[in-house]
Amino acid sequence: MRFAYADPPYLGVAEKFYGHLHPDAADYDKPETHRALIERMTNEFDGWALSLHLPSLRTILPMCPEDARLAAWVKPFASFKKNVTRAWTWEPIILWGGRPIPITQHTVRDWIEAPAIAENITLRRGFTGAKPAAVTHWIFDWLNMEPGDEFTDMFPGSGAVTAAYQDWLDGKNGRCSFGLFGDQAA
Repeated sequence: MRFAYADPPYLGVAEKFYGHLHPDAADYDKPETHRALIERMTNEFDGWALSLHLPSLRTILPMCPEDARLAAWVKPFASFKKNVTRAWTWEPIILWGGRPIPITQHTVRDWIEAPAIAENITLRRGFTGAKPAAVTHWIFDWLNMEPGDEFTDMFPGSGAVTAAYQDWLDGKNGRCSFGLFGDQAA
């Protein structure tokens, strides 16, 4: 099966955060670019995940197939800013398709709390918004990917997702990474 993960520049802040890194970053400040990305992934892959930020959720979710699921990456650590009294401590992730999960496998939650504070501080990777390995492992488990499946990182950026995918493949020796009851032997 074929799977994809997209962590594009977020709608409305693409130019601000990525304009200096890529000449086409500003295209992602347009909803049509996100719509085209969603259509491409739906047409070319058996399952996909899309990261976005909360302000764009109302715009992007209606662009997705009706059977897409909304999930959350809950951050136990967040930087609090002076005079900001409501902290955004989670990010939406839209999931679509994937391999069915039989009842013989552990249940996978529709949210993940990244397990370590250090993993949440991803700015040191050189890219705003780089995802912790735990988040990408959870996405792979949610889609019920298996070794031998084809995986495409639509926005390779820092290389963190590709490294997490290799790490996930190396660890797929009978372990369920983030099932309902945590790491368990299969």
